[in-house]
Amino acid sequence: MEIFRPARLSSLDSLVQQLDSIRVLILHWTLKSDFLRSIYGKTYLRLSLGMILSTIFALPFAVLRPDLLLAMGPLLFGYPHLVASYRFSFFKSFKLFIIVTLIAIGVHLSKVGFFHIEQLPFGVWQIVVAAGALLVSQFLSKVVRPLQLVVCLLLTTLLIQLAWQEPLIYVGATLILHNWVAFFYWIMVARDKRRRMTAIASSFLFLIIHLLVLNGNLDSWIPENNGQIQFGGDSQTTAWYLASWSQDPIVWYRLLILYTFGLSMHYFVWLRAIPESLNKFEHPNNFRIILKNLRQDLGVKALLFTLLIALSGLIIWLFSFPLGSAIYFEMAILHGSLELIFLIPKTRLNRLSLRH
Repeated sequence: MEIFRPARLSSLDSLVQQLDSIRVLILHWTLKSDFLRSIYGKTYLRLSLGMILSTIFALPFAVLRPDLLLAMGPLLFGYPHLVASYRFSFFKSFKLFIIVTLIAIGVHLSKVGFFHIEQLPFGVWQIVVAAGALLVSQFLSKVVRPLQLVVCLLLTTLLIQLAWQEPLIYVGATLILHNWVAFFYWIMVARDKRRRMTAIASSFLFLIIHLLVLNGNLDSWIPENNGQIQFGGDSQTTAWYLASWSQDPIVWYRLLILYTFGLSMHYFVWLRAIPESLNKFEHPNNFRIILKNLRQDLGVKALLFTLLIALSGLIIWLFSFPLGSAIYFEMAILHGSLELIFLIPKTRLNRLSLRH
């Protein structure tokens, strides 16, 4: 197709060059500080500061206005983080995951025949499609890993069983725990000891905040009116899904804090921490290098197709937020299932890191 020819990327190259020009101006002024220059020149220091600043920004919003994070987080970072997670955890099979994503959405939204059975647990199609994608990817790569296939089978069986027996609890637990998967990948992809220790320390900070929220240490921040907890927007429905096993609104809100805060940090890890932990240089890549790596990893056609999907999703979201949210979260459920099933050995991820 004409639109997929590399020449069509000239306007994208021009945009990237302009962004790099702005980046150079910002660095020219900010790096006059010796302190900032020392942080900028070390990946582990830069990511440590990024984790702290992201926490300082996201946690107050998660407590005071979780509805804003629910609305703006997926809208701004949702599709880019899906691309990042597919790219760094599934890599050479990226085109396959575009196909299985469309299959999973089509199966769920078709609502005809066998696919309309109400008893099927929520998200089961995404689990099955993710497991099938693992089998297909190993067949295409002609590299069969028996242990990984056995683990995949056991994990798929366990997830479907949990979803079947307690569908609401399964959804809530999956939404909360899914945010932890990115931290496991971050630890595994670290190129050296300092970067790995940064990932471990960041995971520990993430755990501490979870314990503080669950223990009620941040309850005094929760907005109330006449003794009643104030859920902004439609966030109360989300909160109930997260803790459907409880009738206490304070428990709902605590889980809502964990989910929205965890989602924000999940975006940070996939979009910033993991790419920089894979980078063989200490300094961050400029926009031109990032675009070059995207073309190399995904291919021009897949890159353009992905940009088209992301733009289409954004347009749908702006014109019909409920429809846009439904389609995005269909993709997000599959993305979570793929992350779990494709939690692959560290050695393979380190081989991928040599390309960045």
